[in-house]
Formats: sequence, structure tokens, C-alpha cells
Amino acid sequence: MQLDKCPGCLNPGHTEFCAACQRKLFGRRKVSPILPFTKPEFTAARLNQVNRISISGVQIKHSLKLEKRTLEFTDVDGQYILKPIPGGDLERMEEMPANEHLTMQLAEQVFGIQTAVNALVFFKDGEPAYLTKRFDRNDDGTRKQQEDFAQLAERSEDSHGPHYKYDASYEEIGDLMKKFIGPYAIEAEKYFKLVLFNYLVHNGDAHLKNFSLLRDPGQGIYLLSPAYDLLNTRLHLPHESDTALDLFKDDFAMESYKANAFYTREDFLELGRRLGIKEQRALGMLTSVVEGADGLEAKVRRSFLKVESQELYLIQVRDRVKRLSWDT
Repeated sequence: MQLDKCPGCLNPGHTEFCAACQRKLFGRRKVSPILPFTKPEFTAARLNQVNRISISGVQIKHSLKLEKRTLEFTDVDGQYILKPIPGGDLERMEEMPANEHLTMQLAEQVFGIQTAVNALVFFKDGEPAYLTKRFDRNDDGTRKQQEDFAQLAERSEDSHGPHYKYDASYEEIGDLMKKFIGPYAIEAEKYFKLVLFNYLVHNGDAHLKNFSLLRDPGQGIYLLSPAYDLLNTRLHLPHESDTALDLFKDDFAMESYKANAFYTREDFLELGRRLGIKEQRALGMLTSVVEGADGLEAKVRRSFLKVESQELYLIQVRDRVKRLSWDT
């Protein structure tokens, strides 16, 4: 297939990865965005699917490693994760890789959120797949110490049932961060911005396992991992809940939520307060996310989504901008 933009950063004028994305993804090796295998070959090698019917439940993943200048399947010491178009009957399934790729790029490029290195790649027949570089591996292949918040909360399917990933609140994740993170104040602001971003782009699957801590071996402390699994789930599940988790614990609800039945500016400012973020700082981050939405359109227009999906993505973001600008 013929490209006219970098399948990493989406910058125009490239027929392959631009030099910067090449370095981020593969170091000094030049690797083609066209995979050296077909979709049937991938399907034959894939891992088993999980059971829950959701965005995360329908996506098939497989580990890859880089051998010289070629990405190959592997069951051990994987350096990358590949997610092709999943099966199922959700809406716009064929655009899920492009959706995740776009949303991850928006998080990093527009909002300055640290994300897992990622790109869109293509099977030999031109079908797209989402590729992400693993951040839980050192250069020598050894594992970094990573704990997601389901593990930190000691919640599993055995202890809390099949929907254990959703059995919490964003405030409770903050409580766990206070317990496990040394430089909490800095990481709390990063976390708050990520929660705001997920709400802005309609990511209704940001559950406990989609937030993690990584141990910094140099300092011996835990910090938030790069963001991952970010996508607009409303494109595929139109009736999905606004957020994967409640903002607050103990069934707390702001008056604005009681009146509107959805979260607005005041709810997120209250979450910021509960996370220990000074009100002016929280207000500044909320304002920056709202204003940053103005910079989304050019990136969305350059994405690999179909034009109709681009339009819907932007309409949905504008709806959230209104909510986050709502003064009670």
C-alpha cells in the first residue's frame, strides 16, 4: 500500500516511518510499516481471547520481537504488542486500530501525556493493526517491575467477580497512589490529567488494569507508567457508560451530577481536591485540557479513521468540552 503520512506521528509527506518515529520504535534499525506476515498467519499464532464482552474483551493481542529488521511472532521476551482488527459485532470494528493509534497520538502530541510508543502497521493485504512498544522491558530484555492497580488493590476475578477491573473509583486509585508512590504530588497531577483526557475523548474502558506503576531502578521508587490502551470507545459502543469507574468512592455525588446525570467541571475539580491537588492547579489543568481540544482537529483529520468517523470523533469531543466548561 502507498502511504502519504507517517504511520507513527501522522505527519504528512512520508511514505514510511519518519526518522524520529523510526528511532523511537526500533532504534537504529529501519523497519517497514508493512508486516512480513498475513492476517491468517497472525490468527494462527494469536493468544486466546478473554471472556468479557467489552473493548478490551474483543481485542486479540500477540507479542512480537525484532529480529534484525523484521518483526516476528514470539511467546517469550516480546518487545512489542500487535493488535489487529478484532472480531465481533461492535460498530466500526475495522477502525479500532486507527482509533487507538489516533487517541494515543493525541494524548502525547496535543496534551503532553507520556504514552507507550506506538504506530499503525499493515498486513501484506493493507489491513491495519495497532503496534505498541512494551515499556515493561529493559534494553537487555529483562522485565521491569510493574504493578497495575487491580493488583495493587488486591482485586481479581476470584475475589471480586468477573467485573473486578471496574470495582473501584478514580479517587480510590488516588488513595493507592498515596500509599505506593514517593513523589505523590507530581504523579497525582499526571494522573488527574490522564483521567480528564479519558473523559474528553470518550474512553469508557479506563479501568483498574489500564493504570500502572513502574519501579524506577535508579531511584528505587514507583512512578506512573506511560499511558496505554487509550481509545474512543464510544465509536464502537455508542451506549457505553461515560467512565469505566466512578469518580468518587462511597457513592458520593456532586450536586451538578445529581442535576445533570453526568460529570461536569465541578465534579473534576472536586476529584482534584480529593487527590490533594491545589484548586488553582486543578483548574489550570482542566482549562488546558478544554483549550487543548481546539488542537485536536488537524490530527483527527490526518488520522487513518474514515471521514465519517473523524466527524463523529470531533462531535463527541465537543460534547465533552461543553461538559468540562459547565459552570453550575
